[in-house]
Amino acid sequence: MVTVDEFSRLVSGIYRSAVSPGDWVAALNEIRCAVGAIGGGLSTAEATSRHLTNVNVPAEAMTSYGQYYHHFDYVVAAVETGPVGLIRSGTELVGLKAGTEFEADWMRRYQMDDGLFVRLTDGAMPTCLILAAPKRSTQFDTPDRVTLVNALVPHLQLSLRTQHHVRELIDDHYDLAPAIDVLRHGIAILGPNQLVVHLNSAANCILRANDGLQLRAGRIEARRAPVDAELRRSVDRAFTHDGLDLWGGSFCCPRPSGQRPYVIHVMPVHQATDTSTQIRRAIVVIIDPELKAEQPASLLRRLYGLTAAEADIALRIAGGAELKQIADELSVSITTVRKHLQHLYDKTGTHRQAELVRLLLTLHP
Repeated sequence: MVTVDEFSRLVSGIYRSAVSPGDWVAALNEIRCAVGAIGGGLSTAEATSRHLTNVNVPAEAMTSYGQYYHHFDYVVAAVETGPVGLIRSGTELVGLKAGTEFEADWMRRYQMDDGLFVRLTDGAMPTCLILAAPKRSTQFDTPDRVTLVNALVPHLQLSLRTQHHVRELIDDHYDLAPAIDVLRHGIAILGPNQLVVHLNSAANCILRANDGLQLRAGRIEARRAPVDAELRRSVDRAFTHDGLDLWGGSFCCPRPSGQRPYVIHVMPVHQATDTSTQIRRAIVVIIDPELKAEQPASLLRRLYGLTAAEADIALRIAGGAELKQIADELSVSITTVRKHLQHLYDKTGTHRQAELVRLLLTLHP
């Protein structure tokens, strides 16, 4: 029914949707067209209703379903309570309660009284694939259609599991995200299948620059193949660590711009859930050696009780300025600058200018 290229396109759309749920509509529409259904989508059971991710279903039909008919949908109810992965035909399911209000006034009215249906997930609130078609003289469940849907089922299931894990990780890091965002190094949190769960502002800037690293299909990718392979190996090690080795890997990533290479560290992180299972994730730290660390004056004043003038001079020294240059820029005498420098030594517990600079460069996260 479909070529290898067409099948690959269907599968690619399914996996894109795991990272970008907004892509489900397009992916489901391609599946619907491939099997020749007039309507299709994912039905997810909720407490008192169902959430439908639909394509090509009339708005009027969706409104009446949500307001009334979902209470009487015996077809999807049968799929939800059936075996996971078993493809069921409209002929079988519609006939369970043929002639009822739902069959006559909704399915038949909107020409969705045949099709293929399959439960994709287990649990109390399962997700089902719905491919609806009008009832014709020939049945919809031809061998070609059933074979195609059967081949797509494991990909749909894996995509839904990945989407679920990504949501868990996003929820887990929701409160942590603001803290990560202020770090000056690039921080990326990766979930299942090495998909990015969160990027701080620094990592976003690095990846947007496309200077040796980029974001492609939800994953961080190095432009040089050997470096990208090392990144994949490091993340794999981080995900499969045994709790003893807390390092996935460290390596350099060359930059086409000619600037000094990024330094990349990969570390494993895991968290036990209430069921004593492990949520695996990895943290990728991207350090830009070209980045100049600038300490905010407020931080220095808060940590060491510096005056505004002392904090200003400390920042200039950390930036590499000579004492005479600072005196000229501030229009004060060199004696005044040296007096402030001595106060800096006293308040920070340092004794030499080089020691003070080292301290200042380590303060900002």
